[in-house]
Amino acid sequence: MGKSKLQIPKICPQCGNTFLAKTVKTVYCSSKCNWMAKNERRKQQRKQKVLDRIKTTGTEYITIKQALQIFTTTRSTIRRLIIKRMVAYRKLSPRKTFVSVKSLEALFPLRPETLVKQNEKESHIFDINPKHCYTIGEVSIKFGISEKSVYKHIRDFSIPMRQIGRFVYVPKVEIDKIYNNKNAKK
Repeated sequence: MGKSKLQIPKICPQCGNTFLAKTVKTVYCSSKCNWMAKNERRKQQRKQKVLDRIKTTGTEYITIKQALQIFTTTRSTIRRLIIKRMVAYRKLSPRKTFVSVKSLEALFPLRPETLVKQNEKESHIFDINPKHCYTIGEVSIKFGISEKSVYKHIRDFSIPMRQIGRFVYVPKVEIDKIYNNKNAKK
């Protein structure tokens, strides 16, 4: 398999370093950053499950461990608030302490959700007039990548294409968005 000539400058959302992506879909600069982001997403999903379970059951009191997963606080802070009687609590045994959800909500904000729900893509009408389009060959030459890669990116990003005679046309606006027009050969 041949090496890609495509190099897109991007910023890694995990570490903030700039790097040259060799594919359009590359998000992270290294496998380490990818692994760390994946772990953070898993932790956030677990926390969200705990929060959803608490909200659906309608419980007034939760364990300190559950409170740590939901609210932006520490174990020692919750214990200190219990001692100062700033938080309502129930002690079932020396090892089991339950705290009031309502009193914690009044003191601490919920942990921010890092998982952003993607909005449904808006339908957009494209002008497939040959004046406003590239042919596949033009894209391949302009950005220095193979036609096979161009077709793959068109499918991956759901870019409309139109065949007129033996030429396949794709909107210039969409192609320029994908390749950022920084690798263009002039």
